[in-house]
Amino acid sequence: MKATCSLLFTCKTLVLYSFVLLMGHCKDTYDNTKPYADLQVPAFTETGANTFGCLVNGQAWANFGGEYQSQLGIGGIVYNKVKAGVTGDSAIVVIYMSARLTVSSNGTTTKDETMTLNIPDEGGNLNGVHLLNQFDGLFTYYSITKGTTYTSLKRNPFTVNILKDSIADIQGNLGSTIVSGKFNGMLYNHTQTDSLRIVGGVFDVIY
Repeated sequence: MKATCSLLFTCKTLVLYSFVLLMGHCKDTYDNTKPYADLQVPAFTETGANTFGCLVNGQAWANFGGEYQSQLGIGGIVYNKVKAGVTGDSAIVVIYMSARLTVSSNGTTTKDETMTLNIPDEGGNLNGVHLLNQFDGLFTYYSITKGTTYTSLKRNPFTVNILKDSIADIQGNLGSTIVSGKFNGMLYNHTQTDSLRIVGGVFDVIY
């Protein structure tokens, strides 16, 4: 009986140790450079598909990749999702959505960027064209790896066209809102000495 218990304990220990080693190996070898090379802007949809993408100076940018997260030595790759919700105070309500693109080569992050879209909700339906600048909405691009930020400016407002805003999710449950639309415009760095041209932008999120 003691020999059987000892054998079972040894087997469980080996399985756990193997799992920890596998997770650690995953962190060291995670590489999504090949899929990134084929990255494309997602198609426009109106179903709450959790998509966000555009062309940045002609190069495809989309919510893509993930990062290794662990707790007590056990973990794995957590893939990026578009985040959306409501923020602001009693005077101004803002609908926001944020997407992230991360590229890793053998466990080392080589590209880490976010895009965040903020749209003031002036009451009622969001459908229609919104012109974003520092005061009435904002579009921000941030490269974490480079430490650079580009935003929309009042002198050349960023255009967002909300094509769908409905109070229902893809299962038909009340209480969630699908917001989808298209966007394009220019973003500028802090000193306005450099810019990014954003075209063909699409998003389809639930908040």
